[in-house]
Amino acid sequence: MYLYLEHSARINGKPRRVWQKYLGPEERFEELSLSGLVSKHGKSLEISTFNFGVSAALLKMANLIGLPSIIDAVSEKRREQGLTVGEYITIAAINRCCKPVSKNKLGKWFAKDWISTNYDVKPETLNAQTYWNHFQYLNEDKLQEIEIALNKVVIEKFNLDLDTLFYDPTNFFTFSAGNGENGLLQFGHSKENRNGNRLVNYTLLCARESGIPLMHKTYPGNENDSTRFKSAPEEIKERLLALNCDPSQVTLVFDKGNHSKEAFKAIDENKFGFIASVRNSTQKDLLHVPRKKLKKLLLPTSGKRVEFHKEMRKVYGVERTMYVVLDPKKHKKHAIHFKEKLEEKIKYIEDFFKERLNVKKWRDERAVAKKINAMIGKNPFKDIVNYSLAENNGKLSLHIEIDKEKRDAHIETLGRSVLFTNCHDWSPESVIWGYREQYVVEHAFKKMKCPTSISIRPMYHYTDRSIRIHVYVCVLSLLLLSLLRLTLSRKKVLMSYNEILEYLEYAHALKIKTSKRGKAYWKLDDTDKTSKMLIKKLKLTSLL
Repeated sequence: MYLYLEHSARINGKPRRVWQKYLGPEERFEELSLSGLVSKHGKSLEISTFNFGVSAALLKMANLIGLPSIIDAVSEKRREQGLTVGEYITIAAINRCCKPVSKNKLGKWFAKDWISTNYDVKPETLNAQTYWNHFQYLNEDKLQEIEIALNKVVIEKFNLDLDTLFYDPTNFFTFSAGNGENGLLQFGHSKENRNGNRLVNYTLLCARESGIPLMHKTYPGNENDSTRFKSAPEEIKERLLALNCDPSQVTLVFDKGNHSKEAFKAIDENKFGFIASVRNSTQKDLLHVPRKKLKKLLLPTSGKRVEFHKEMRKVYGVERTMYVVLDPKKHKKHAIHFKEKLEEKIKYIEDFFKERLNVKKWRDERAVAKKINAMIGKNPFKDIVNYSLAENNGKLSLHIEIDKEKRDAHIETLGRSVLFTNCHDWSPESVIWGYREQYVVEHAFKKMKCPTSISIRPMYHYTDRSIRIHVYVCVLSLLLLSLLRLTLSRKKVLMSYNEILEYLEYAHALKIKTSKRGKAYWKLDDTDKTSKMLIKKLKLTSLL
């Protein structure tokens, strides 16, 4: 049986239901003697429903690592009234996971969420002006100080292993008109193909387990990845030393966009281990290693089958271990796609000139050749598609053919990647899987740009200070979510970020009051089996 509380009245001489509230199944309220409460306090009974699951789980993580108190200790703002800086930032970070909104809409979300019952503050005080006022207590140096203090707590409480760290840069577009010549908002190469918008760049350094962010850096949108990475090894070294960690015991994993001679010199000088990919165009001969020379390998954890060839080569003046890795499934898929695209290109050229050749401007051989070259495009098609124009009795004829040898040679390279490392004593599966684990930071970026959770954009800030704090609030949101995922994984609950948020969103809390001054009774609304399991694993009912 399901229970509802309703109020009826006569309207225009007829009985009508004015309002109705769902209370849940009857058995959930047996200990409250709900029927007695309804009969005794029917007129004064107040039922409020709050979003509970996500905010409760994240607030538990925030309190576990002492997030508000660490921020307060660094900001050095004395609490005169309302919330502390740490509490404001914590609420904003939790909101990014629950329902990311602008600071002006934060109060509206806060009023409907269970987290509001933990703070003695009116929802309307959570607005843009309040946050701008509190942002003045933080700057780039203080954000770094907060990050280091949090790192120490997280590493200790969660016993994190820092043997392998994943580094990756990205950027996000904004709708801002800019913040000055030397500000963070600049035009550059957008990784989301929004080059017409001003960008903000940032990097993440993540731990292997659950992709927990350990370090971030916000920098101008016109600075490219390789330029930024030149100083990254030294910055990472300083951070590791601050965490009492030996850099020589750490292996960095990063992709080919970060390469520079200066960066690898810094890596070697600081004795970092590394695993990285190289641009295929720089190691063309490795891409053509005959398949019969490749060895088969079963990757750990994923169980994926790959093939590889290993040899030693000098890269940036130092001997490195090189791996050419073939993914058979990817090779087959890309080969089919390439053949289809090649056929489409040839058909397009033939169809275009079928009725046009020798008509108007297409009587000119140079104009025809120029058009065909543009239609063929760059390599690999430029080398593979051959054509000839012949003139007979004042008319042009077109002949197109495929260089099968070059086509097959290109297809042979598809599905292959080239890795290199200074971890010479590592097994092939350790190196290849170590690089592929870079998906943890890629998933982190994907989550930060997700429009329904964290959502680093759109951003309604234009000063460098506010932009840096906005980015860090999003990083803190990712930190709390990653710690939540790690906590569940260690309890044998393996779920993605999205699955965790989805099932926790189903959990709502009912607040039942018999009078304004009376005691409040809290009950969880009825929810599905998976949500109940998560609530039990995280012991969230103890928070009510």
